[in-house]
Amino acid sequence: MGRPALQEEDKRIIQVNIRLTKDENDLVCNYAQASAMTPANWIRQKAFTGRFPAIKLSPMNAALYRELHKIGVNLNQAVKQLNAGKLSPAFVTILTALIKTQKDILNCLMK
Repeated sequence: MGRPALQEEDKRIIQVNIRLTKDENDLVCNYAQASAMTPANWIRQKAFTGRFPAIKLSPMNAALYRELHKIGVNLNQAVKQLNAGKLSPAFVTILTALIKTQKDILNCLMK
């Protein structure tokens, strides 16, 4: 038994072509793969909702992502305290290094 036929108004009959650089294409493909979508469906959902489609992570990666998010929240609070003058300026280099490390880890997760 085949897939049910779409009604006329639900058929996608218009094709739009765009050109991407290799880096842009790699980025779209990585996001689409992480969201368990095709690049075209990922772009369509992003364009029409204005939001990134939900990323589907393995349970292990999801737990790691949640932990990194908690660390990021703490880092943001520390930076806010630093900017308010409540922490020693000596913490600037430490916080900067921690934020960079967190971003590197998140980027590795997204690949």
